[in-house]
Amino acid sequence: MEIIETNKPWHKYPLVWMMIAIPSSAVFMGVILLWLAIDTDDGLVADDYYKLGLEINRVIIRDKKAAELGVSAIIKFDNTNRVINLIFNKGALTVFPDTLQLSFQHATRANSDVVVNMNHGIDNQYVGNIKEALTEGIWYFELVDDDWKINARSHVQKQNVIELISGY
Repeated sequence: MEIIETNKPWHKYPLVWMMIAIPSSAVFMGVILLWLAIDTDDGLVADDYYKLGLEINRVIIRDKKAAELGVSAIIKFDNTNRVINLIFNKGALTVFPDTLQLSFQHATRANSDVVVNMNHGIDNQYVGNIKEALTEGIWYFELVDDDWKINARSHVQKQNVIELISGY
């Protein structure tokens, strides 16, 4: 009994294709990850981090001033009609400000941030509108005047009641 050996061409062996496919897939995925790293904006990294670092003292002073004055606010809004009602406790302030600036900052997407000018209404009421409904998720809320600021972190849903108080 004689064994006949036939030589097949290299491309007919499955083991050769497996040895080519594994490093090729690694190179292919490496190129895709490199492209994503270059093309995707990292919104969590600030370009002017040094200036932001210098601003921290001003932020702390504004937080302390809010605590001294005893200002606080309650934000009420229905995410479907995009009208924001704010009940403002002026604390030791002598008068209600004509306008207040309310910022909505998404926890991870900087391009979703919204700033609303709240106009003084009757008594301690302020009203403002947002152009688009906020997406559900974690948001940071900040109410700002020239001398003080109050903030909170909350999960946004369809109907929301958020209390803003001083961090100090």
